[in-house]
Amino acid sequence: MNQHRNCLRATPSRLAWLGGLVAVLSCAATYAQPGPRVRTRPPEETRAAQGEAPIPPERGMGLRDRQGSPEMRRPAGRPRPWNDLPEPQRRNIERFMEEHFPRLYVEMQRLEDRDEMRYARRMTRIAPQMLKIMETIRTDPQRGTLMIRERQLEFEIQQTIARFRSAKDDAAQQQILREHLDDLVGKAFDCRNERRQMEVRELEARLSELQTRLSESAKMRPALIRQRVADMLEKPPPPSDGVEGDDRVPRPEDPEPEPE
Repeated sequence: MNQHRNCLRATPSRLAWLGGLVAVLSCAATYAQPGPRVRTRPPEETRAAQGEAPIPPERGMGLRDRQGSPEMRRPAGRPRPWNDLPEPQRRNIERFMEEHFPRLYVEMQRLEDRDEMRYARRMTRIAPQMLKIMETIRTDPQRGTLMIRERQLEFEIQQTIARFRSAKDDAAQQQILREHLDDLVGKAFDCRNERRQMEVRELEARLSELQTRLSESAKMRPALIRQRVADMLEKPPPPSDGVEGDDRVPRPEDPEPEPE
């Protein structure tokens, strides 16, 4: 058990270390690539108008965008109330639950028959989790399958805990439930570690790719520098401010564009 706990603590640390290293190498590899990235500034009138009247969120966004937008979340970061979700979206969530989490779906249907307000409150908490899994299934089926398995185990764990507490006067039944709970927690642990191992492999592949790009850029250093200087010299000068006889060195308002 101590080894499991140490592994659980070490894996997130390794993920954080790999993630930071990938970010640093990504920045370095990006800087080494040729070609400037020109940043355009909108006219003053446009910037002022944008500051006075924020652009409302688009209604045609995909599921991933809706989850992180005001359409799906309130300004305080709380999930959007279940009853405020569009009817088709609610039906999709319920069908997904019925297919992948049948026991949870049946429990929620019974709760809706007894107390619609409690049902709405619980679905408000459950809906973002279901949407996240649904989106992951679409983009990464293997990871999504692991997320479904984790959620199924979590639900079964909670059910077992409830039965254990209800059998407080039956020591033999409690012992059976405790052994079953140990087995469930072990499976959830292994499932979670498998998903984290996938993340580690993805970060390691990304790290290897960035290291290769940095090595290639180092070999092309003279050519990249010449290309960068040529691009800087060919860049058109900033517009004149209309003052004649001003021989001061021009100081453009825009910062120097970063290379891609």
